[in-house]
Amino acid sequence: MAELKHIAFIMDGNRRWAKKRGLSSNAGHREGVEALIRTIKALCEVKIPYASFFAFSTQNWSRSKDEINSLIKLAEEYFEKKTDFYEKYSISVKFFGDLSVFPKKTQQILKSVEEKTKNFSALKIGICLNYGGREDVVQAVNKLIKQGKTSVNENDILQNLYSASFPEPDFVVRTSGEMRLSNFMLFQMAYSELYFPKCYWPSFGKKQLLKAIKVFSKRHRRFGGNK
Repeated sequence: MAELKHIAFIMDGNRRWAKKRGLSSNAGHREGVEALIRTIKALCEVKIPYASFFAFSTQNWSRSKDEINSLIKLAEEYFEKKTDFYEKYSISVKFFGDLSVFPKKTQQILKSVEEKTKNFSALKIGICLNYGGREDVVQAVNKLIKQGKTSVNENDILQNLYSASFPEPDFVVRTSGEMRLSNFMLFQMAYSELYFPKCYWPSFGKKQLLKAIKVFSKRHRRFGGNK
């Protein structure tokens, strides 16, 4: 089996999961958080060292104001209450994206979580908030310009992306059956294996993770060569 160091998730289908059950979008997002917790626990069990989760994209601001406010409150609630969880499982949390657009209270909570978990090492997770793959490349290039660079290479860009401290994803899982990347880690995914299970994200957990890992184990990664 090819080494699986970093698995990335596009957590899709919260609203459709809720709609099928006659529930509100907010109920779907809450169940999505439960799925996130289950998946993080399972990742600790199988000892995959890095995982990224696409939680809120730069395009999600087009949703209703009520839904956006509910998502922000849900994020505040979740991250404020889960510091003991991260300590128990030795999980380090980083946030990828432009956090400056969020309310000050939200920013303080996110920064506090990063600070409190920075020395944990069993699993490193990246939560992508107000994140877009194209925007990530643009901000990386702007950093390089400020550094005085007039010419850059691939490694320069990789080292200035939000996820610079993580290896590139080996495996990308998008739930709900939709087969697109939706502007997620585009530069980092150049050679990632892709998997599109049909279940909605709130139904994801250990069983689905193990199935995904089994799918990955059967892939042959060539990186453009003939291995």
